[in-house]
Amino acid sequence: MLSGIAVWGGAGWLLDRWLETRFFILVGTLLGLTAAIYLVVVKYGAADPPPEGQRPTGTTPSRRRSRPGGNAQTQKGQR
Repeated sequence: MLSGIAVWGGAGWLLDRWLETRFFILVGTLLGLTAAIYLVVVKYGAADPPPEGQRPTGTTPSRRRSRPGGNAQTQKGQR
């Protein structure tokens, strides 16, 4: 992400120096940030929702984590 900001911000800085303005560096930085975030979302995407009618394993209907019942053994030892 930083390289996109640096490249497009640098292009804006060079354009500012060439045209003797002061706003292309901001435009270039924002363009680089937007492009970097877009590429991360395209590459990694969002997690797929669970199939309809199924709930994630290990949770109760209220979405709380289920606990072992009674005197069950846990990872930290006896309850």
